[in-house]
Amino acid sequence: MKRLCKVLLGVALCGLSWGVCADDVLGFRGENRQGRYDDDDVLKSWPASGLEPVWVYDGLGTGWGSPAVLSRRVFVNGTDSTDPTMETLTHLGRKGEVIWQIKTGPVWAKSHSSARCTPTVVPGKARGEGQVYVFTGGGTLLCVAEKDGKVLWRQDVSGTYEGRPGNWGYAESPVVLDDKVFVSPGGRKASMVAFNRMTGKVVWEAAPLGDSSSYAAPVRWKDQLIQVSGRNLFGVDIRRGSIRWQVPAFVEGSKARNDINCNNVLIKDNRVLLLSGYNDQALMFEIAPDGNSVKLVWTNDILDPHHGGAVLVDGKVYSSTWLNNSSGTWACVDWASGKTHYDTPWDNLGKGSIIALDDDLLIMYEEKRGTVALARPNPAKLDIISSFQFRLGSKEHWAHPVVSDGRLYIRRGNVLAMYDIRDKSKGKD
Repeated sequence: MKRLCKVLLGVALCGLSWGVCADDVLGFRGENRQGRYDDDDVLKSWPASGLEPVWVYDGLGTGWGSPAVLSRRVFVNGTDSTDPTMETLTHLGRKGEVIWQIKTGPVWAKSHSSARCTPTVVPGKARGEGQVYVFTGGGTLLCVAEKDGKVLWRQDVSGTYEGRPGNWGYAESPVVLDDKVFVSPGGRKASMVAFNRMTGKVVWEAAPLGDSSSYAAPVRWKDQLIQVSGRNLFGVDIRRGSIRWQVPAFVEGSKARNDINCNNVLIKDNRVLLLSGYNDQALMFEIAPDGNSVKLVWTNDILDPHHGGAVLVDGKVYSSTWLNNSSGTWACVDWASGKTHYDTPWDNLGKGSIIALDDDLLIMYEEKRGTVALARPNPAKLDIISSFQFRLGSKEHWAHPVVSDGRLYIRRGNVLAMYDIRDKSKGKD
C-alpha cells in the first residue's frame, strides 16, 4: 500500500513539474523539515563489512550543509578552495560529476567559518527551469538558476536588516512556499522577512523580537510558519507577516545556555515540540484552535539534541542528547506525555544526527568517529541493526544524512559520498 501511495504521489507531482517525484529531497531534512524520508524499498540491514560508495566527490570545500536532491542530481553548499572567505554552491549529476559550481556570498567570518545551510530547490515545469535558494553564513540570500547557476537575484539580508545572528552566523536553510521565500535575520528591524521568490522584492517584514536569530529553519503549521529565535518561539502569519503568538523558548529560571537553538521544531496536529541542546529542557506546546496562542503541555530534562535534529515515529521522539560538545547519549521520549522511554550511550560513540525512513527504520550519523548506523525505531531500547564508519573527508561529522530514491548521501567537510541502499529484490530500478 505504501508503495502504491508513493507511485500515485509521484505521478501527481510529476504532472506539475518535470521529474519531481515523491523521493526527491528539495530542502533541509525533507518535507517540512521533519527529518522523515519516504523510502520503504530499502535494505533492512547492511553488509557486515559496511556499505561501499557508488561515487565520491571531494571538491565541495569545507561545510556542514546537507545536499538537496532533485531526480538524483545534487545541490550542496561549500567553501571556495581558492578563496575561503566565499561560499560556493555545487551542482552534481547522477554520477557525482560537476555540472556547475558558483560562488554565492561571504562565509561567516568568525567562529567556524564554513558553509552551513542546505539549499532549497524549486523545480520548474521542464528540466533546468527551476530555481535554487541559498542563505550564506554571512547573511546573503540568493536565487540561482537550476540550469546553469546564474544568479537571478540576491539580497544582503544581514546588512539591510542590521541582522543579529548568533555566535556562529546564519545557518538557517531558506523556506519556500508558493511565491515567497523566507529567512530570519534577527535583530532590531525584523524577526522574519518574506521575499518574492522570483524577483527578490520584499513582500512583508515581521516585527522584530529584539533578540538574535537561531540556527534553525521555520516549519509550517496551517497558515503559519513556526520559528525559534535566540530566546523566543513564535508563529508568523504566512500571508501577512503578523506575529500570531510568541512565548519564551526556555523555562524561566533555567541556567542552561538558552539562547542557542539549532533544531527545527517538530510538529504534529496542534502540537509543537521545541528541542535545544546544552541541557535545555524540551518544551511541548499546544496551539489554540484559533492559532493565536499556545500553552505548555510538558517538559523533559533528557531530550536536548545539540544540532542533530530529532524524528517523530509512531508517537515516539528519537534523538541524541547533549552531555558536552563532544559527547552525548541517545534517547526516546513519548510524544503525548513527555515520558522518557530510554536514555542510553551508543557504545563509546557520541551524539549526532538522525533521520527516519517511513515508520520502519532510522539512520543515525554520530559525530565522534563518524559511525553511520541503521536502526529500528524501538521505544524499549536503542536497536542498532547495522553500522559502518565513514572515513572520508575531514573535520566534523555534522552534516545530516539524506535518503532519496533509495540512495544514501553522507557528507563530511569537502567530501560527499552516495551509497545505493535499495533492496534490489523488490525490482526497483
